[in-house]
Formats: sequence, C-alpha cells, structure tokens
Amino acid sequence: MKNVKFSPWVGTKYATKGYNGKKILVLGESHYGGDYTKSDLTQAVLTHFLDYKRGTYPHHSSMKSPTTFANVLIGKQVDNATMIDFWESVVFYNFIQKVMPDIKIRPSKEDFKNSYSAFFEVLEEYKPDLIIAWGKGLWDNLPDNGIRKENKNGKSFYFYKAGDREIPAYWVYHPASSAFGYKYTEDLQEAIKLA
Repeated sequence: MKNVKFSPWVGTKYATKGYNGKKILVLGESHYGGDYTKSDLTQAVLTHFLDYKRGTYPHHSSMKSPTTFANVLIGKQVDNATMIDFWESVVFYNFIQKVMPDIKIRPSKEDFKNSYSAFFEVLEEYKPDLIIAWGKGLWDNLPDNGIRKENKNGKSFYFYKAGDREIPAYWVYHPASSAFGYKYTEDLQEAIKLA
C-alpha cells in the first residue's frame, strides 16, 4: 500500500471470523500531537489500548473513545475480555495520512483529498463488509465514488465502490462526543446486518 503512511490496526481475528461474522473497518479521522512519522502509529495506539485492558499499560485519555464505541456497538458496558475480543475482530484506520498538530486543528479539504488514495488501498487490501466512520466532519469529507441511500429511519448509508464490490458505510458521532451514546446501538446493529 504505497500511499498509506499509518498502517491500520488489524485484529488477530479479523480475517478468520470478524465481528459476528462480518469484517468491519472502524474509521477514525486522524492522529493528533507531536511529530510522528512511524508507520505503526495506529497499531501502537490500539496495542496500548488493549494492553491497558489487559492491565499491563497505564490509562491515557485517548482510551475513552475505543471503550465507548465498543460498548455502544455491543449495546452494554462490557468486561475487558469482551472489549479485547471486539478490537481483535476489526480493523481500525485513521483516514488522514498526516499527524495534526493539535486536537483543535481540523484537517483541511486538501488533507482529506490527499488521503483518498490511501483509503482505497486499505479497502482493496482488507475488503471490509462494512465501514463505520467516527464523526460528521470525517463523513462529510470522505471521497464520493458510490451511491448514497437512506434506511427506513432516514439514516444515511453510503456504498463505496472498491474493485467489483460495493461496501456499505455508516457514520456516527465521534465516541468522544457527548452526542454519541447508546441511542446508536440499534442503528449500528442494523448497519452490521446490512453488511
């Protein structure tokens, strides 16, 4: 994947079983802070998170989002073993292929466009059955190469063309946002069934 600067986290169970039999790509927006250039940055973030859940790594504020997201998707607060199993069953990838200097600085339109090629390389490589995007800002700036449809509740799904496949994508508010919560469990479960 020549355009991917930060390789995705790929759970050890993603290829063989996925989550409930589905291959899910959880799509974050970007990394923040510092001058990082290591290609394993995304992998390191998730490794530290899982090590924290195993009790071998200290807590960090960035660990709230993956915890909240998995709890809401599953529909309840889960134990550490279930949390680890979930993240070992999915792929996590940050869309923007540069580190933003601060959490308050949004990626530019150019930052998003410069990351399109890498995104499609990830879709081709990992062939997810479903993409779940974190945040309206990310959702509104993703590439437009497919078809947008609404479900019976007026929720917007987008079907990405990747090779000969159409991959459904759905967005939720970022798990760190107060707008995100258990009211999204039903929609997330519906999105998984759609895949």
